[in-house]
Amino acid sequence: MVNLLFDYDGTLHDSMHIYTPAFQTAYDRLVRLGYVEVRRWSADEVRQWIGLSPGEMWGRFLPDLPLAEKQTSGALIGDRMLALIRQGQAQLYPGVPEVLDRLRDLGYRLLLLSNCPVSYLEAHAAFFHLERYFHGLFCGEQFGYRPKHEICRELQARYGGGFLAVGDRRQDMDIARRNGLPFIGCAYGYAAPGELDGADRLIESPSELPAALAALTGT
Repeated sequence: MVNLLFDYDGTLHDSMHIYTPAFQTAYDRLVRLGYVEVRRWSADEVRQWIGLSPGEMWGRFLPDLPLAEKQTSGALIGDRMLALIRQGQAQLYPGVPEVLDRLRDLGYRLLLLSNCPVSYLEAHAAFFHLERYFHGLFCGEQFGYRPKHEICRELQARYGGGFLAVGDRRQDMDIARRNGLPFIGCAYGYAAPGELDGADRLIESPSELPAALAALTGT
């Protein structure tokens, strides 16, 4: 059986509907504390941090911010996103449920691995009933936010069979490159220009995934 290891944000879930307002909430707090200047952040500006672990995100955004403030701000972003999910603001990309149903019907085993906290994954699983599609749901917090390519090796040992990675960021392509796997890059996600160069296939929408898989796996 072929295992499809999916990223989530930027691959299946259009995160900007909840991440942009949550990030702004945390940023406004840092303004009040005097750490940063007043400004409004657009979705295009904050999309660069989608898919990164908390350490990577703060290391790129405000590396000199005290650790305690990074942790507090990260928790505030997380809490705000959870509230928005429960309010019905989260959105999968168009066609994602239908594509996942089709892939299961074709005999693939679907696994999800996201650089996110357990609470975030659980909220999405409950809201979108992700267990209908996936044989396994995993997140970075469960593995101490180790690199995804290391976590993949544990999942390979657990499930056996062939693996193929699907995602929209360099960390997702690293899963494939460091483990000798095929990789499908989601060009509609949050990668910077050139970030997915070298992917075995690039797709412009989730609807293109079955054909890309067929080309790589012969199924």
